[in-house]
Amino acid sequence: MMDLKSFFSQMLTPGTGACALFGAVVGIIFAVLCLTIGVGKALLIGIFCLIGAFIGGVKDKKAFVRRIVSLFSRDESDRYE
Repeated sequence: MMDLKSFFSQMLTPGTGACALFGAVVGIIFAVLCLTIGVGKALLIGIFCLIGAFIGGVKDKKAFVRRIVSLFSRDESDRYE
């Protein structure tokens, strides 16, 4: 039997059973939201949840945003090498 701390650590580790269970629960919640309040409102709730998770979970926000922007603004000269 797995203790609660190791279950929560495996919940966000891809390829584990706990992660699959977590993804299924999130999918069911999103499906219920889409069916009850509509897709647009459910997406808006999801976007605000992601913004809240970003604000609460990322310690160095400037470095994180710079890293994301650098993924989309790579130098075009190295694409065809």
